[in-house]
Amino acid sequence: MPPVPITPDEFPKTIYGIHDLEGANFLAQNQCSGWILHTVKVDTDQPPDYSQYTSQNLRVIVRLNNDYGSGGTIPTPDQYDAFAQRCADWVAASHGAQIWIIGNETNLSGERPNGQPILPTQYATCYIKCRNAIHGKAGHANDQVIPASVGPWNTETTYAGNTGGDWIKYFQDMLAAIKAQGGSIDAIGVHTYTHGTAPALITDESKFNAPYQNNHFNFRTYRDFMNAIPTELRGVPVYITETQTVTNNGPEWTHQNTGWVQAAYSEINAWNLNAANQPIQALVLFRWKADGNPQWAIENFPEIQNDSRAAIAQNYQLVMPHTAVTPPPGSLQEAVKDRAVAAKPWMPVNHFAALWKFAKANGLEDQQTDELSLTFNSEQYLVQVFNLGIVYVKVGDWGNIKLIRK
Repeated sequence: MPPVPITPDEFPKTIYGIHDLEGANFLAQNQCSGWILHTVKVDTDQPPDYSQYTSQNLRVIVRLNNDYGSGGTIPTPDQYDAFAQRCADWVAASHGAQIWIIGNETNLSGERPNGQPILPTQYATCYIKCRNAIHGKAGHANDQVIPASVGPWNTETTYAGNTGGDWIKYFQDMLAAIKAQGGSIDAIGVHTYTHGTAPALITDESKFNAPYQNNHFNFRTYRDFMNAIPTELRGVPVYITETQTVTNNGPEWTHQNTGWVQAAYSEINAWNLNAANQPIQALVLFRWKADGNPQWAIENFPEIQNDSRAAIAQNYQLVMPHTAVTPPPGSLQEAVKDRAVAAKPWMPVNHFAALWKFAKANGLEDQQTDELSLTFNSEQYLVQVFNLGIVYVKVGDWGNIKLIRK
């Protein structure tokens, strides 16, 4: 089964996000259409009604866990089928969510079932079973099912071909194993942090010593993951589902507004504005509530809340996933591109038209032509060129606008 197609309506307006449902009020109070992440244990946690969050222009990403700690984020291989069925049943009992992560940081020893390492090939088998079971539930055939994010900087899981436990290699091998076993991936999850609270660490280019000399030491570890995504997955969504500061005491926030949060969102926005990059749709701050670790909880740190408010005020817009398209000869898409190339480089445009609104919602930047008419197979189309793509629609079919990325 190929990756699930996506539409702009399935996304919020911005890249801002918070881990924990309790963070939804903070986003709503700041008029932010963003993301909420909810982590659950499928055996014991009851599915809530997520539609209360979608009604606030938020979207929920749900992480489905077998257990926490030594219970294993996914179970041992003999329990994969049963776990997949429990995940699917949990999803079917929920309302208002369509994005699901299977497990968490499977390269960490702390996430292993009964201490048994989770190898990339094993995880791939579990993920495929879970994805197939979820897509088999009524109303969930088009849900996004995401592989577990890999723990950056962790070298605990070693195996043939990765004797040093390189976390980026684990990530690559996991994605490759899913493909090799006949699975598909709907979206990618990534985690990234900094070793310290200084905002300069967001753009820091420091690397590790050998043998990890190609891997970033701070926030830009996200770029290592992004660069490792294979070509065939460059058009799927990417969600950074955990980010926070790490000090000498471990992961924690501090009672200082250093501007770290603002710098983090600015970095991801800058990445997204480069049309050559695979855009990132969410940056989720970890986390809102304490849950036994008060140093992690943004609810305890008004300074971090103020930093977050300042970041939200920048209103960094979501950029849709995209890939460059080469239309096949003789196709409607080729005719659209030919008509666009023949157009004048600039003409007045209608800012209230469906094509213009669609282009703005998809981050295509400025218009380069007026609406252009095109006849293809006796059907009438409108075409318009923008900096980062060409949009077109059959006249009268305004709810079915198409996009060709440049």
